[in-house]
This record gives sequence, structure tokens and C-alpha cells, in this order.
Amino acid sequence: MGETGLRLGVATCAALAAVALLLQVVRTRSFGTRPPVAEPRGSAVRGILYAFGPGMSPRAKESTRTHPLVYVLGVGYHLGIFTAFGVLAWSMRDAAHGVLPPAPLRQVAQVLTALGVAGGASLLVRRARGPLLRTISIPDDYLANVLTTAFVALAGLRLLAGSLQPALLAGAMLLFVYIPLGKIRHCVFFFPARWNLARHYGRRGTFPPRH
Repeated sequence: MGETGLRLGVATCAALAAVALLLQVVRTRSFGTRPPVAEPRGSAVRGILYAFGPGMSPRAKESTRTHPLVYVLGVGYHLGIFTAFGVLAWSMRDAAHGVLPPAPLRQVAQVLTALGVAGGASLLVRRARGPLLRTISIPDDYLANVLTTAFVALAGLRLLAGSLQPALLAGAMLLFVYIPLGKIRHCVFFFPARWNLARHYGRRGTFPPRH
């Protein structure tokens, strides 16, 4: 398969993943929600503003306060993922094989993808070695991490050598195919899930918390 075919494959897989995720969200919403019975003690709007604002800060999450290193690794991991998708977008529009981004931008992207690989690999090892995490983990937990971390690594390597572009495009296709099938779909479901949570606890007067 030539590079043009690989690009077409990436675009097709990305489109199919988007459609599949949209259908999953619509299907989930079709179940509806139970109408609230108790009288409201707060504002759903305030709850939503808190949940997507101050509620996202590390200080607002107990798990983050008790595991700061894991939080830092997660931040690095996600920064690397976002950067890798940026590299993929560059590769998709790059008409000339082997062309690399400008040096300053490339250096920043290299640092971020390296952080992403380090974060992903560290979290994978932590899951595999931790007795509790290992007990509650399923194959999807490992496969999702491996595919994502490999994609970030390929993006970083693509920045070093344009000849690795076919490998990046092939890795992107695998990732897009898997996204709607496994836990990576949380990248979409995070938003409606947190929206519903925020509405409920905002109405209950729990979001924002009263200190």
C-alpha cells in the first residue's frame, strides 16, 4: 500500500471511528435519565460550570492529591497524545514524502511525545506490577495503553525521520479502529458523563462544594 493509500486508510478509519462513537453516544442518551423527585437545593448550571472549571483542578480531586506522581504521569501522557495527533495531522497534509515540521516546532513536539511515551509506559508498568491494579485490570486496559503509547512513539520517531511516516499512518489506522471498541472511547464519553454528573450534583447543591 502506497503512502496515498495509507492516508486514505487513516481518513477512512478516523471517519468510521467518529461515526461509531456518535452512534454510541446517541444510543446511550436514548435510555434517558430518571426525572428528579426531590426539590432542588442548588443550580445545575453552577454545577456544570464547576465540573468543567475549578472541579478539573488537581486540588479538587482526592485521588490526585493522594497520588501526585500518577497525576503528573497522566498529564504527560495526554500531552504526548495530543501532540501525536498534531503530528499525524501534519503528516496527512504533507504532500512531499519525508518533509518534517520546522525545527522549533519539531523540538517542542519531540519533548512532548517523549513525555507521552514515558508517561504511558510508566502507567502500564504500574498497572502490571501493582497487585490491586493487576487484579482489577482486563486485557482492554493493557491493549488500549499499548496501542496509544505505540502511536505516540511512532509520532515522535516520525519527527526524527520522515521515512517513518508509513509506520505512523499504519499505527494511526489501528488506533482509530480500536477507539470505539475499547476504553479509549472515554475521550468522548468523558464529556456527556461529566455533564450528567454535574447537572445532578449541581441541582443537589453539592457542586460547587460548600466548605
